[in-house]
This record gives sequence, structure tokens and C-alpha cells, in this order.
Amino acid sequence: MAIDPSIFKAYDIRGVYPQQINADVVYKIARGYAKFLNPKLVAVGHDMRLSGEEFKNALTRGLVDSGVNVIDLGLIPTDALYFAVPFVGADGGIIATASHNPKEFGGLKLVRQGGKPVSGDSGIYEIRDLVLKGAGMEAGGKGSVDAKNILDDYFKEILRHFELNKIKPLKIVANTNFGMTTIAVERFKQLLPVEFVGVINGHLDGSFPKGRPDPLRVENRDETIAEIKKLKPDLGVAWDGDGDRCFFFDENGEFITPAYVSALMAKYYLQKFPGSRVLHDTRVVRVIDHVVEENGGVSVANKAGYSFIKERMMKDDIVFGCETSGHYFFKDYGYHDNGLFPFLVILEILSLTDKTFSQVLAPLREKFYISEEINFTIQNQNILEEIKENYKDARIENIDGYDFNYPDWRFNLRKSNTENLLRLNVEADSQNLLERKIKEVTALVDRLK
Repeated sequence: MAIDPSIFKAYDIRGVYPQQINADVVYKIARGYAKFLNPKLVAVGHDMRLSGEEFKNALTRGLVDSGVNVIDLGLIPTDALYFAVPFVGADGGIIATASHNPKEFGGLKLVRQGGKPVSGDSGIYEIRDLVLKGAGMEAGGKGSVDAKNILDDYFKEILRHFELNKIKPLKIVANTNFGMTTIAVERFKQLLPVEFVGVINGHLDGSFPKGRPDPLRVENRDETIAEIKKLKPDLGVAWDGDGDRCFFFDENGEFITPAYVSALMAKYYLQKFPGSRVLHDTRVVRVIDHVVEENGGVSVANKAGYSFIKERMMKDDIVFGCETSGHYFFKDYGYHDNGLFPFLVILEILSLTDKTFSQVLAPLREKFYISEEINFTIQNQNILEEIKENYKDARIENIDGYDFNYPDWRFNLRKSNTENLLRLNVEADSQNLLERKIKEVTALVDRLK
């Protein structure tokens, strides 16, 4: 089978199974990974996708045939890999996952020593080139395989960062989307003083019978909202398929835009680490910058993409990082992203107040108005420059796409790293202004695209 080079993305490796990526392709990627990193020991795991175990076995064969010893972690959430690699003393790690993509996708996320990402900036494209040339396929001796269950240690590591005795008996509706946080919720039922009054889609099923496991998509929220309105919990929480992205709903069932959650967590970490730095992507920034400045921190902007943010977190020793997509990053977790930390942080925040979740959010929601991300399929590859000319009176930045800043509103336009899409996010001082500016910018994009 000829290997499709487009499966090698900026953050990971991903394609349609089995047409673009299958066990044979994964085997060759494992050989290329071994050639590139020259590791002695690699940790390997998989999530609940239908191709997951097949891919993990192909990874294991490829690494063993390259003379690499393998620790088989079995079925794990993606963020557990970042803990496992240093925990078992491995030189790198690979998990078979396609994150929140639809069921027909399969893929891999790669890390090196310490759980540091292998991204488009740090090795994925070099591995691609090795694989396409057939490099690394020569005999390399035989490695060994040992199985290790790290989940008990993983949960222990996460929970040690929180004061569980201070968490109130909050009532929670959780939607695990048939994904890997199903395991975490079952553990948390025993370990946390909270009550899961409703767990939706709470078993592992890589066929995703209700569709793409991505709570950020508007059409995927209705089920959680309905359950919250019926059961009247203190909050709702939902995760994506592999469990590394976390999303919240208030007690009324209203979805909480991740930027508000980021702002709440920025304040939490600045209270723990006064004067420290908080990193965010450039898509939505005003509410985060406001809270960081108000709490004596330093706000740092970075291009979107969990690998790029993680690399910057490590490079600049940043305490907390956040991304509009629902990824959150923690120095407490080795600068990696984790889907359970946000849940526990929000539990602590709500436990320290008598206010409801919506009351805690009110000062932010009433001052900062934020659009959903709007996506456009484009043909005009020069569209950003043409829009820049139209808004040349703005304060313009180009960390990731273009930011157009005005005193009372702002928007970011960037090309997707993984799809032929232009992504728009708009922020404003009022709902009326937000709606007007969304119409204005979308009309311009539709005309130029």
C-alpha cells in the first residue's frame, strides 16, 4: 500500500481507516519513529477506537523489529501517556488514537523522552520522510515486550495536586461520549466526595453510535443540556473521545465557552503561583488577558495547536496554558495537557464559594461577549491579505493568522493546520456589537473566499 503523506499532520498522524492508515502503515511509522529517535525503551498504548488495539500491536511489532524494548500500557486515555513515559523511564511513547475525529478515523500521537511532543516543528515531518523513503526497515535486532498497568499511579498523580477534603458534595452530570474518561468517572465515583447524578454515554464504544465524540460541536451538546435541565445538578461536564479535552455547562445547562473556563483557571493558578505566566492561543484573548492582568500575572500568546503550546510551556516554564479548543496545560502535570485537571480545578473553585456556577461566571459573561468559532471552506489562498487591507486601521498582530484589534471588539482569522478551512473568532464589549461584527466579517469572507 502506498503511504499517503497527508496523514502526517502538524500535531499528530491521522487518516481514514483502513484506506489511508492501517496496521501495515502503522508498522512502518513505528520503524521510522525508531530510526528518527533511536530509543531504547518506548511506551505504547491505545484508546477505545475500533482500530486501537490493532494499531498498538502493529506499533509494538515495528518497534520490536527495530530492536526497541516496549512497555505495553494497554487501554489508556491520551493524557495518561504523558505521565507514563517518564514514570516507566521510557525514551518515548506512542498512543493509537484519533482523538475527537469520527469513528472511521485512526491515528497516532507521538512523544519523546519526558512526554515532550513530536510535532510538525519537532519531528513528525522528518519521520514522514523516513517512512516514505522506506528508511528504518533494516534488521535491528529484537526488542522485548512487557505489559504494565499505570492507571492506578496515573490517577494518584492527578489527585495529589488537589485538596479533595475541601470539595463539596456537588451534583454532576457527565457525558463521556463513549470515550476514555468513562474509566475516570468510575474511579471518581469512589474517590471524590461528589455525586454523579447522571452519566451519559458512560461505556467504551469506539463505534461512537451517536456520532463524532466532540463536545465543542454545537450539535453534540443537546443531550447533555437536556439531562442537566432534567436532573438539576450543580454543573455539567463533557469530554472528547480520547479524554484530553474538557468542556463545561452551568447549572442551567448553558454551555460555557472555553475562554471563560480558561479565565477562571488562570485566576486559580495565579492565586497559587503569584506573578506567574499564563499562556493562551490567539483565537479568543480579551477575557483571559483581563483576568490575568487583574490578578497580577503575565499573559503570553502563542499559535494554536496542543503540541506548539506544550513546547512553549516547557520552554518558558509557564504555570498554566489554555487553548480555545478545550485543551488545558499544567506545569503541575509536567507542562502537558490533561482532561481531568480542569474538572478538579472547577470543583475546587465552586467548593470555595456559595455562588452557583452561573453566578461565578456572570462578571465575565456580562463584560466579554464571544462568538462560536465560524469555519469557511476557501479557494482564495490570498484571502487573509485581502481582509488585512480592509481592516488596516486595526492594531494587527500575526502570531497565528491575523488578529484585528479595536478598542471595543476584536477578531482572529487563521487557516486551519489540518483542513482547508478559514477559522473566525469574534469578541466584543456587547452582544449587539458582537452580532453586528460577526455579520460584517462573515459577509466579507463570503465575498472573498
